[in-house]
Amino acid sequence: MRTDIVVQNVASFRIDPAVLVRPHRRTWLIASPAQHQKLVKRRREDAFSRVAVLEEFTADALTACVESLRAALPAADRDDVALLCHDEYSLGTVAEVRRRLGLTGDLPAQLAPFVDKIAMKRALEGAGVRLPRHREWDARAYAADPDRCTADLEETLGWPMFVKPLDESGSVGARRLDDAAELRAWAATADDRRYEVDEFLRGTLYHVDTAVQDHVVVHEEVNAYLHPCYDYVHGRVCASHTLPEDHPARSALLAFNRRVLEALPDKPSNGVYHHEIYRRPDGELVFLEIAARAPAALVPSTSRIRRGVDIEEAHFRLQRGEDLPGSEGLGPHAAWVYFPKVEGRVSELRRATLLSDHHWRWNVETGQTTTAPEDIRDFAASVLLWNEDYELLLQDLATLDSHTAVMTD
Repeated sequence: MRTDIVVQNVASFRIDPAVLVRPHRRTWLIASPAQHQKLVKRRREDAFSRVAVLEEFTADALTACVESLRAALPAADRDDVALLCHDEYSLGTVAEVRRRLGLTGDLPAQLAPFVDKIAMKRALEGAGVRLPRHREWDARAYAADPDRCTADLEETLGWPMFVKPLDESGSVGARRLDDAAELRAWAATADDRRYEVDEFLRGTLYHVDTAVQDHVVVHEEVNAYLHPCYDYVHGRVCASHTLPEDHPARSALLAFNRRVLEALPDKPSNGVYHHEIYRRPDGELVFLEIAARAPAALVPSTSRIRRGVDIEEAHFRLQRGEDLPGSEGLGPHAAWVYFPKVEGRVSELRRATLLSDHHWRWNVETGQTTTAPEDIRDFAASVLLWNEDYELLLQDLATLDSHTAVMTD
């Protein structure tokens, strides 16, 4: 009997993990303490026939954990083990563990362009894909000659610039730098992580979510963000919505997405890709980044409502060699919204009046003291909404964009 081990450190399940259970397979989980507690809170720990809680997700620690789990299997089943992962922060580590233990699945070289933003851009050079002007941050060069380093960046990128870690998601650690003084202030407090500095892009940010099976695209969907993700840490909502089939930007975005995927030949052959693309005011498409995992937030729900496919479940199923969940078919237009937490003591929670069908979920309560978020995962309220009328859906998104959901003292 095959054993599938899901590895989950930072990312949470959007799906009900019970959909992963198969009568002909063992389905186990290796989770961080935080993710394990979330599973217990949801009363879904029993979806897995065995759960191991791991304190640190280094390659050594994860390898030892997997070896321990394999040792508990019947001897005939120890070589029929697969590691499944939808956690961006664990993809590279899981690939290294597969390499060390000789397990099937994606290996480090295949995932390198998806977990390192500089490696990502290098892999696309010469592919006819418009990349943002960028430089890897050289802390030593800056320390040796700050003025020269700043001048070089200004000449190459112009102001403003955008700095972000190479191995983060959800705008964690990202910052806009408007001038040399802000660059100096950031450099004085920057940690020792690897960073890149990019030109600052303006326009509409889209995400194209693609499912591939044996290297063949079997599902693709275009979504538009309401605002760039970075605006969330400055108090704006984070939201995206499905795009109608006849939207004027859709065909060009799909073609651009295919070009990027085709330029990465040694990539995972089964799974989901989450690709973010800027469309500048003049219509030019600019690559932002691509991940080898399902999109987060409530995108799995909007994909299920609009296209009949839960994109997160699809990622797990494709890694297992299974077909897509559900069936393609156009349902209502769908959107999701995250409201950021704010500084202060929560005094009132306020819902907006909406025209669309919707589901509202609070992640804070009155009397609670909250702080501003550091990333998109830290939300005060979420709204999932859907409507057959696209214009009414957009009207509701505008309502939510201007709505104050949480009042504080």
